[in-house]
Amino acid sequence: MEKKILVVDDCDTTRKLLSYIIREKGYKIISATNGIEALEIMATDPADLIVTDLNMPQMDGYELSKSLRGQDSYRDIPIIMITTEAGEADRRMGMEAGVTTYLSKPISPQRLLYEIEKLI
Repeated sequence: MEKKILVVDDCDTTRKLLSYIIREKGYKIISATNGIEALEIMATDPADLIVTDLNMPQMDGYELSKSLRGQDSYRDIPIIMITTEAGEADRRMGMEAGVTTYLSKPISPQRLLYEIEKLI
């Protein structure tokens, strides 16, 4: 059974690029433009792993992670956050929100795929 990955990013170009990179490795991709849309998708079509941006309108990556971790059925789903916010305080906030892996942009496709393989 192929694993399903939810890509969450408000930037259409970034979302499509990440989806392409991940799909090429054989994963099924579903996508959302913000945290609210991601939660709606997870309620009907849950993913095995989530790759999310931090800065998004309506609900950012921290809020999305906290919301997912607050629900028993999503508590153990790995969350990879990819962001330009590279400070130690940002990383700590991500981990406190329940992010599994916090990656700073720019990130190579190889590194992203390595982290996905490690978690899935």
